[in-house]
Amino acid sequence: MINFDCIGCNIEQVNKIIKLLDLSREQGEKIVKAVLGYLSNADYTKSNPQFMGSTWGIICDFIGNEDPYKSIKVHYNSEMLKMYNEITDIIEASPNKFITALKIAITGNLIDFAANYSFSLEELKQKISGGKNLRFDIDQSNELYNKLKRARSLLYIGDNCGEIVLDKIFIEIIKNEFPGINIFYGVRGKPVVNDVTREDARMVEMEKAATVIENGDGSSGTVLSLVSEEFRKIFDDADVIISKGQGNYESLQTADREGIFFLFMAKCELVAELLGVNTKSIVCIEQKR
Repeated sequence: MINFDCIGCNIEQVNKIIKLLDLSREQGEKIVKAVLGYLSNADYTKSNPQFMGSTWGIICDFIGNEDPYKSIKVHYNSEMLKMYNEITDIIEASPNKFITALKIAITGNLIDFAANYSFSLEELKQKISGGKNLRFDIDQSNELYNKLKRARSLLYIGDNCGEIVLDKIFIEIIKNEFPGINIFYGVRGKPVVNDVTREDARMVEMEKAATVIENGDGSSGTVLSLVSEEFRKIFDDADVIISKGQGNYESLQTADREGIFFLFMAKCELVAELLGVNTKSIVCIEQKR
């Protein structure tokens, strides 16, 4: 169920695209009115990621471009790939490779063009460089480690561009630590804001670390009622699920199964207050049925 505070994020996404593409006043007005029309008649029992998916669809229809952030996504993927060796060196030099890789993977969640905050690439690089010293505000990473130790299969649900490189590094650490585990990496079924798609996975060669699977939907999260049968089967059958990002948390927090671990940065006051943490805190939370 969407919170009324989230409506503003949908409107802000329209504003960001208008500025990014330098649209005319007339073009911008048409998109704003179309989105407001959708929001005025929408089903408010849906989650915000589903709302954002619909808002994004309206925006893309009007501008005739299904992936307006494509070049920016390529940029962030490229920048993180340039840091690949540096990041792996940081992890290898740390006393606990699993925990450090986990923290750095969550740090990449800062990259989000749908969030109502600003960030810089330099800020992200600084956080990554100090990754081993980051502190969880909610820490159930030991539970995750113990679940993975007994698991035969893992579904790792990705979130944002750039961040996907850090996901790949973490997955490689998981494979080294637990060599018998079969790993799937979930991406969106079509572009939505800067969320990961198969194209991003291909760019960072994710298939070398995990089996890439699309979820069949364009929501900015994982809405189980809308995903493909193939994805849903993997979701249901996986021994452990790692769910990256706030959008996946918002859409999966009521999922009726155990073994889901939410790894994300609390990006807005609403979610931060719900969890009892500060904004931009990093958390590792196990889903309880």
